[in-house]
Amino acid sequence: MEHFLLQCPRFHSQHTALRSQLSATAITTLDLPTLLAATGVHPSWQPAVLRLTCVFLRKTGQLPHL
Repeated sequence: MEHFLLQCPRFHSQHTALRSQLSATAITTLDLPTLLAATGVHPSWQPAVLRLTCVFLRKTGQLPHL
């Protein structure tokens, strides 16, 4: 999961878009707890983090395989 969400070169453009969108909300920590549960994120930003993670999953086309 970590490789897929954070490192896989196959999804570089999707990673770049996710990082850019998260940094626009002042979220710079990219790790599994942040992306999957919005851990350590201010409560007002948690829905946005989870929504952006879901967008990433849809854009990769890999959601049915998880």
